[in-house]
Amino acid sequence: MTQRLVSVVLALGAVAGLAAADDRNGAAGSVVRVVTYSQRANWSSPWEMHPVTPSSGSGFVVAGGLVMTNAHVVSDAKLVMMFLHNDPNPHEAEVHQIAHDSDLALLRPKESGVLEGIAALELGPLPALGSDVVTLGYPVGGTRLSSTRGVVSRIEARPYVHSGADRHVTVQTDAAINPGNSGGPVIQNGRYVGVAFQASPDLQSVGYFIPPEVIERFLTDVEDGRYDGYPELGTVDAELDNPAARREAGVPDGETGVRIDRIWPGSSAEGIVQVGDVVLAVDGRPVANDGTVADGDERLPFGMLVDRRQVGEQVELTVLRDGRRLDLTVTLERLPYIQSMSNAYDRRPRYYVYGGLIFVPLELEMLKTSGADYFARADRGLLYEFFQRPRLDPDVLRRERVVVLGRLDHPVNADLAWHRDQVIERVNGRSIDGLEDLISAIESNQQRYHVFEFSTFRRIAVLDRDAADKANPEILERYGVGEDRHL
Repeated sequence: MTQRLVSVVLALGAVAGLAAADDRNGAAGSVVRVVTYSQRANWSSPWEMHPVTPSSGSGFVVAGGLVMTNAHVVSDAKLVMMFLHNDPNPHEAEVHQIAHDSDLALLRPKESGVLEGIAALELGPLPALGSDVVTLGYPVGGTRLSSTRGVVSRIEARPYVHSGADRHVTVQTDAAINPGNSGGPVIQNGRYVGVAFQASPDLQSVGYFIPPEVIERFLTDVEDGRYDGYPELGTVDAELDNPAARREAGVPDGETGVRIDRIWPGSSAEGIVQVGDVVLAVDGRPVANDGTVADGDERLPFGMLVDRRQVGEQVELTVLRDGRRLDLTVTLERLPYIQSMSNAYDRRPRYYVYGGLIFVPLELEMLKTSGADYFARADRGLLYEFFQRPRLDPDVLRRERVVVLGRLDHPVNADLAWHRDQVIERVNGRSIDGLEDLISAIESNQQRYHVFEFSTFRRIAVLDRDAADKANPEILERYGVGEDRHL
């Protein structure tokens, strides 16, 4: 390498270093440390709460006198405190808006004028691959602002760990993102271009931040004072990379697309899209045989185009049906049962206790009562009901399925063979479509016995009605159950 080339390389490196330093110094005063005291509900004993636990994260000032952070930084919050840059005094804040599906939240200080004189960071464009970014925050509980510099290495759709059920666009960087960095800004050219939110458990020195398009969508959603969440098309598609599969689907030479194999009940697509349709284009943008669409210099799953819409907006699909091209308009809505498939925050469990039996809806949090490795430890029949049965019988998703979570031991229920992790089909001969339905079936029964029929192997459990009625107050008092239900 010549001396001149060495000088040029060193000069470029110095310029990049100065740019990173400028990004840090220009934005540092807008970054805050967030300390949250949170309390989660106890899904194993749904009338109880876990102890309050403290945690810390980061945030930064944005327009409107608000602070942006991650949803997971302030979920289940009982108290939120903010520490401004170089200010040791805590300032109480409240959660103004929160979006668990995109892991974003806005905080509002409770004291007026707290953020006066602090510059609000402006949102910049999606950073280019290979470009430098600076991540600011308060990692691992530190009280001094930290900055790390890295390179944007990948832009792709990935699962968002916080909700456990959502997949959106993320940006990958080798800038260190550690616990406590969450909610901090990712800076480029003096503007924030992302929010740091999760690291990779499998890769070293790899972190992810939420890109501008997800942030913009969140800010637009909450403009009316309410967060509606992401709409879902509600289809399951099959790739058509195989030439024989394309011919069987009737796709002409030169065309590409994906075949619709399933339409979830109650979804946006129901009644408009049909099983067997081949989606050729979304909003005029061709869909490749692998289900992706061109997006600038990248390719993303075509569902990401739906992600960019708001609830109530429309998307145009071009489909091939029985050899004919059709243009379909779909009004986008939320999936009604998406909450039961996601990690739960900021809410208490629904439950009902009768005769010592604990009844709860079948949802992800219920499965997690078996432990973090619930997929290996939970009852096999319960896992089948949650994950597999909807694939074979999608209509079960139209109702809230109810589970006997367990029992509070008492002579009235001591000899029940089936009293844990059983999905209820009928009570006293009545089909059960939700927790309220189960309560009605029990409280309206005038027969001598309550008969519970379960979905697995037609199992049943029987309680003596008079004995259970008399024992119920005693059981609630003995086990410290303040209310027999929360609906």
